[in-house]
Amino acid sequence: MKNIVWLASYPKSGNTWFRMFLANYLKNATEPVTLDEIESTPIASNEHDFEKLIGLNPFELTPDEVDLYRPDIYRELSKEAEESGKVNYKKVHDAYTQNKDGEPLFPEDISKCAVYFVRNPMDVCVSYANHSATEIKKTFEKLFDEKSSMAGKKRGQLRQILMSWKSHVKSWKDQVLIPVHITRYEDMLQKPVETFSSIIRFLELDYDQERLERAIRNSDFKLLQQMEQESGFKEKMQKCENFFWKGKTGNYRDYLSNEQINRIVEYNYDVMKEFGYIDENGQLTV
Repeated sequence: MKNIVWLASYPKSGNTWFRMFLANYLKNATEPVTLDEIESTPIASNEHDFEKLIGLNPFELTPDEVDLYRPDIYRELSKEAEESGKVNYKKVHDAYTQNKDGEPLFPEDISKCAVYFVRNPMDVCVSYANHSATEIKKTFEKLFDEKSSMAGKKRGQLRQILMSWKSHVKSWKDQVLIPVHITRYEDMLQKPVETFSSIIRFLELDYDQERLERAIRNSDFKLLQQMEQESGFKEKMQKCENFFWKGKTGNYRDYLSNEQINRIVEYNYDVMKEFGYIDENGQLTV
């Protein structure tokens, strides 16, 4: 049964923000859900799922060996969801790739669809640097690294292949096995009702305008910042001051040099233009 929905994105592109909206929409309560309640949409690279279902310590294997098991892990999770009659929403930072056996990590046979969140790569760069508590020049170089990956060391999450920013976007956009709905982070900010309602309809959830607008209010970025300040957030990295940092567009202008901006534009020009970050005259729109 196709009952897994992949919530996919390059890091710091609005994935967790959407998961908070979705948790609010699904619960349909008057009060906002807590940050802990998005545990119902855990990341696909969760090491505990691997150890529980495979019976092996993933960090005693190579990352490539781990990837050979991942499709079957998701099939087992799909079976569990089928027994409960629920859709399984999984956060994903992996690019859409295949393992060494040539099998996609995210199997078509259990995948209902995917929602892919894309964000201006220059804002991604500075937000990712804040999240990782690293220098901007390190995250800047990751945007161009076709062999880039994250995690998969001695503990924590399984290895996730990112590739470059543009290759990550194209990997999900160009695959044809899983229906995908692409959403811009900037549209989530600037026209939330239209943007979130289009996702709800794509996911074939019961649509209710009042419920939608309440879920948007209950996942407002400033509210999420306040909740994090009051009770913390498990997904914040240890050295990061705030997971929900600034949540705005064009923040990169305060952090990136003209040289860095020009290099990002040059490398990612076609993809940035396709998603409206560059206009017909070749000028930045963000």
